[in-house]
Amino acid sequence: MLSLLIICLLPAMEGKNCLRCWPELSALIDYDLQILWGTPGPPTELSQSIHSLFLEDNNFLKPWYLDRDHLEEETAKFFTQVHRAIKTLRDDKTVLLEEIYMHKNLFTERLNKISDGLKEKDIQSTLKVTSCADCRTHFLSCNDPTFCPARNWRTSLWAVSLSSALLLAIAGGGCFFYWHRKKEAVKQEQGSPHVFQK
Repeated sequence: MLSLLIICLLPAMEGKNCLRCWPELSALIDYDLQILWGTPGPPTELSQSIHSLFLEDNNFLKPWYLDRDHLEEETAKFFTQVHRAIKTLRDDKTVLLEEIYMHKNLFTERLNKISDGLKEKDIQSTLKVTSCADCRTHFLSCNDPTFCPARNWRTSLWAVSLSSALLLAIAGGGCFFYWHRKKEAVKQEQGSPHVFQK
């Protein structure tokens, strides 16, 4: 439905909404609302409410990362819910706006939940992302520990295990060396003649 949406969202810098990086988005929202509402067009309040979700900086939409598939799927679900709300509540603008507000909150909760889940996954390929702060595109992979903490955790676990094994080997070597020297000292003591002085 909104095919020009961002491939994925990066950390929201100073509350910036990544969806503002697409100037075409405003026209797409207007087009979708026009089709959903029909002629003469949606009420201004409805249009402003949906525009505020996608185009204004807000505090409740702060996804760190989203891939394109999840974003498009959730946006399609959101506009399906908007369409149902318009069909059933078209004549009561106040209730319609309350329903849209509820769906906006559910939409952002789902995006935040998906974003948290994506951060925990171990992504094997490079991912195209956009910085919310300056709308520039970057390519990230799981070599970036802020993007893939799950992989970083496994690397850390491996490093801790290797370090522990190395420390145990050093301690074992030290114990063996001490035991061997003590054994040699006992052998020398037994091999040497004991001289008793009176």
